Amino acid sequence: MKKYFLLLFLIGFAFILSACGKRSSSSSEIKQQIICFGDSLTKGYGASDGKGYPYYLQQKVNCPVINLGINGNTSADGLRRINEVLKHINSLKTTVIIEFGANDFFRQVPLRQTRKNMENIIDKLISAGAHVVVVSPQDIEMNDIYILLKDVSEKKNVVFIDGILNEIWNRRELFSDSVHPNSQGYKLVAEKIYNNLKIPR
Repeated sequence: MKKYFLLLFLIGFAFILSACGKRSSSSSEIKQQIICFGDSLTKGYGASDGKGYPYYLQQKVNCPVINLGINGNTSADGLRRINEVLKHINSLKTTVIIEFGANDFFRQVPLRQTRKNMENIIDKLISAGAHVVVVSPQDIEMNDIYILLKDVSEKKNVVFIDGILNEIWNRRELFSDSVHPNSQGYKLVAEKIYNNLKIPR
């Protein structure tokens, strides 16, 4: 009887070790991450359940998605907290999605200053080895910002995704207010970003 219980114990112990090994190898398979860096459109303001576009993007990709969006941020704020992004860049391949411009537009920040801030942000991320993606908020209402972001992206040779709100802008049922989507709106934003992300393998 003792031998029987000892056998059961050994089998159970071996199973636990095997399960731990599987979990360990699964985590070691993670080779890349995505950092969403921006303002309230990145943070997910307006989503009553807190599910902004990074949450829905996480459902589509097989890697961690880190949300570093802060409500009200301008490109200058983004530049000031660039180290917050850089500290996350490690041995993993890192894609950083930069989303600034709407608050620069609303606060009438001079375009030359927004351009300088964005160029500095992109330069620091590229120097750290990140794959950079720039997105514009909405192209028709903020046309000057759209042109600026597209031009900077082309000059820096980084991926550019045009207005993330373009396709839903006239569908006001997808918004929580005049600017910010609700959860369903952010879900569609995530789909657009995912379809245009071009993550390097």
